[in-house]
Amino acid sequence: MASTQDYVYGELRRRLMAGAYVPGERLREEPIAAEFSVSRTPVRAAIDRLESDGLVKREGRRGALVLGWHERDINEVFELRLLLEPFAAESAALHASAEQIDELERINNQMLAAVQANAEDRAAQVQHYNNLFHHALLNAGQSARVRAMVEGLLDMPIIIGSFYFYSTEDMLRSVEQHREIIAAVRAGDPRCTHAAVRFHLASTFLLFRQQRRPMA
Repeated sequence: MASTQDYVYGELRRRLMAGAYVPGERLREEPIAAEFSVSRTPVRAAIDRLESDGLVKREGRRGALVLGWHERDINEVFELRLLLEPFAAESAALHASAEQIDELERINNQMLAAVQANAEDRAAQVQHYNNLFHHALLNAGQSARVRAMVEGLLDMPIIIGSFYFYSTEDMLRSVEQHREIIAAVRAGDPRCTHAAVRFHLASTFLLFRQQRRPMA
């Protein structure tokens, strides 16, 4: 049952992030269960997880209401990340300890292992390690002020599931971009680190925008 729940959750999350359901639309268990040829139990559990993610809100027997993430909201979050994270990464290049850089390497290796394992919940695992990586990079800058400004952007519900869009090649490309960021931080080069992080985020934003096109 867990694998069925994971499948339903992953597909519903992908559709939500792709804009297949508009803000205010209701997700009802019975028609979704019929579409996926499953019972309502895994659908109910999947919707519960989406509510925990902040993507839907339950309204009793009326189903779950899709929350309002519009294109402007999404673009704004990405643009703010493009402005602030490269600056935060410059600070990491100047102030990160050897232990913090090794931690970045360790997390990225775990992300690679999750990609290669190809488990049923691979997208969730890869997303988890990716999020850890970006938080660790932020922490390595050793600036409480910058961290307070940026870390909320890393955990925005509509952004944090982007790996549900990714192919294996996309995931491996992200791991390699992380390696380039780590190399720049280890070299203590803020300009190179800034460029590597900005390129990485811009690539993510491009893929996200491509997947947000209307679905067939």
